[in-house]
Amino acid sequence: MDKILQTGLSLGMSTTSGFHTGKPKPTESPSPPSTARSTRPTSALAAGPGATRARGATGRKSGRPCKPPDASSTTPASTLSTRPRPTATANPNGESERRIGKLVKGLPRDSYVIQTKWLGRAMDVKNYVHPSDAPYKTLKSSLERLELDYVDIYLVHGPTHPQSIKAVAEGLAKCAKEGLTRTVGVANYPNEKVLEMKAALAEHGIPLATNQVEFSILRRWPEVQGEIKACTVNGMDFQGYSAIANGRLTGKYTVENPPPKTYRFSSYPMEDIQETLAVLEKIAKARGKARASVALNYNISKGALPVVGIRNPEQARQAIDALGWRLSEEEMIELDRVSVEDTKTVFWQQG
Repeated sequence: MDKILQTGLSLGMSTTSGFHTGKPKPTESPSPPSTARSTRPTSALAAGPGATRARGATGRKSGRPCKPPDASSTTPASTLSTRPRPTATANPNGESERRIGKLVKGLPRDSYVIQTKWLGRAMDVKNYVHPSDAPYKTLKSSLERLELDYVDIYLVHGPTHPQSIKAVAEGLAKCAKEGLTRTVGVANYPNEKVLEMKAALAEHGIPLATNQVEFSILRRWPEVQGEIKACTVNGMDFQGYSAIANGRLTGKYTVENPPPKTYRFSSYPMEDIQETLAVLEKIAKARGKARASVALNYNISKGALPVVGIRNPEQARQAIDALGWRLSEEEMIELDRVSVEDTKTVFWQQG
């Protein structure tokens, strides 16, 4: 079972990885104009080097994710690419953590943000012998690989842990109280489990900083189900990973040149999302923007903090170009009309 889970994670386990039909499910109830816009005063990009499967970045103070760059930011691409450094212990043998550690070695600690994750696996004996200490022990190992004293945010990778949320919260609180992480959060959690974790952490005096869930024009499930709103109401940031759907929203892939089969987030056949891509391209041309920039701005306008994978300077420029402006209400409605609601899975993507 453990190997099956690891294989699934390495492939980008998502709601369309054999659990559901590959046909897009249109959003039945797009947000009305009065609620489609984010009320947040700033916009954000959680950026990291590497593939779009890389995870996001947040916070360094007072138990909350760090406020992202102001929407008018003109940060150069070379600077942005050295900011948040997402990683995850689910990567084989913690290799991504070792690489990130080498990458930031020698840089001022306040010049970058590190986020990593704990994956609670059913076959990991630590989750039974020391249920509350499992996240703590894993983070200690992560810090050794990173060669750092602390991370900025520590996430529960998904709702797969066999121990109770109370036990996990106890372990996360211990990490925060000992200074091993500045903030804690969850990923792929549904609203009810987010609130349960928030309450469990509150018993230890630790706030819950964020919930990270797949969100894009091709997966509006978290918005439709009220997860973005729940984060806002409860003083948390909502991180949206796979913000450009593994490149499907960028123009890189076509019907004739589809994405690799391992790119499984929002993995609809390209021929089934042509209407969505046509509207995205039309708005991008009218704006003089790249399609990726428009797709990211859509997420920001919905109140999400997009998690962006950056492999090269051009991708960094397109990410930065999502800042400093907002799609109009009419453009948002037009994109909503061709968006996909998607659904969840019982096992992994509960949010």
